[in-house]
Amino acid sequence: MLGVAVVAILALAGMTGIESSSFRQGSVESDPVTDAIVTGASQDALDVYRRHGHLKGPQHAIAVFDVTTGMIRIDLRGGGLPEHGGAELEDLQQFVSNGALEALRPIVPAAGTIFFYNGKSFAEQYPEDAFADRHVRRPRQGGGGLVVVSAGHGWYYHHRFRDWRAQRDPSNGIIEDEITPGYADELRRWMIERSQVAAVRIRSEAADFHTPSGYAWWRMAARYSLEASHPEQPDLWNSLPTSDHALRERDEDIRSRPRYANLLQAEALFHLHTNAGPPAASGARAYVAEGRPEDHRLASQVLCYMKELINSVDDYSDYAVASTPETGRHGENSQANMPSVIIEAGFHTNASDAAALLDPAFRTASMKGVEKGYRLFREGEGCVPLKVEPIQSIELSAGSSRRVDVVFEGHPRYPIDLVTTNVGCPPGWTCTDGKVHIAAPDEKPSQIIMKCENAGSAPLFWSTQVVDADGVKSPPVRHRVQCIRRPGGLSVAAAGLVGH
Repeated sequence: MLGVAVVAILALAGMTGIESSSFRQGSVESDPVTDAIVTGASQDALDVYRRHGHLKGPQHAIAVFDVTTGMIRIDLRGGGLPEHGGAELEDLQQFVSNGALEALRPIVPAAGTIFFYNGKSFAEQYPEDAFADRHVRRPRQGGGGLVVVSAGHGWYYHHRFRDWRAQRDPSNGIIEDEITPGYADELRRWMIERSQVAAVRIRSEAADFHTPSGYAWWRMAARYSLEASHPEQPDLWNSLPTSDHALRERDEDIRSRPRYANLLQAEALFHLHTNAGPPAASGARAYVAEGRPEDHRLASQVLCYMKELINSVDDYSDYAVASTPETGRHGENSQANMPSVIIEAGFHTNASDAAALLDPAFRTASMKGVEKGYRLFREGEGCVPLKVEPIQSIELSAGSSRRVDVVFEGHPRYPIDLVTTNVGCPPGWTCTDGKVHIAAPDEKPSQIIMKCENAGSAPLFWSTQVVDADGVKSPPVRHRVQCIRRPGGLSVAAAGLVGH
């Protein structure tokens, strides 16, 4: 267990600069060893980020883990900061944040990160962006009207270089801007089919060319699709009309997504992405805005069932999925009126994750998990993975059988199978596996039939699990059957059978 000390931020070693900074105000319940870990990891991530073409950015990162809030506080110091609190800043923070969160995860998973800039808070450093965040209505929980599915990024126009480019560089055979539309198609399908809600995408799906760029429409960022479909509403796609910032159209793209969902009065908004970080960082993550409990609950449900569905695929039985969402500032979430979640299915900077991201089986499982999480969120259910309760061990007389209840919890997709496998058959016995197929919850009782043909002194051991239509398997539960002689009778042969 970590030793904890109350450390005034003002007194932390290695911190220099303005004495009255927001980063230093107050005190946090902290541990010096943990602080050293998150500071080192933040600095390492920042160094990697700088080497990838961002040498003019911040030079130093100082971090503190606040035990009370579970948040990692990171102060970016020295060098230059992005001029605006938009996409460029979010990229920097996401990369550094992933480094710090990944380093702390084996010790104690953090709730998220909050950034400071040479000691200043976001509101102090970027007052205009903070003002825009503050003037978004509080999120509301939807009742089943419409879901917006946003495929991350897309090509945009860079005003400094005067060219059209993807928002993400290639990594391990993936360009994030190109892979997310497939995930959006997958999620929309399951939302319509299973959640039975209207689900719309924002980025265009058309294969013909966007004339100004010369690229296919499906590659383009959402901002341009909305410009074409809603030319009379420039506030959707041209929300920074007076900006001369080189990345202004990329920033407008971020803002366009929640603004469109707000216009549609959507019940929920999902942003589908792949992640970036140090090469060792891997697994699925979800991010929400601070102070929005419904968003946090929705994201928690999504992660729960992403894990259940992804891990049901044999090749991804050990794929890491975060247990809780992480809090951070992302324009895609902060400007949404409804519960809004960023879902990072895996790290394109990790070779193993990248291979998974390219696999259709992984894509289907992960997006089925997102849909299931949303559906159960709407129904007011919690995170209840499929699990069989302990099964009673029994004694049976030779030639008799008995129905045994298989009680389970969770939300399986029907039809389901109750699969019973022998895991301990004495020499000379014949032990037959069994399977009970149940097409619907009310079709028949959840029971298996155990049968003994003859008797013997050694018990028979069985393992039973529930397998649903999506391939989700409950952990197997072991149980025992003892085949005994009938009163006054003799046994002449030994055989064990599980009926179906």
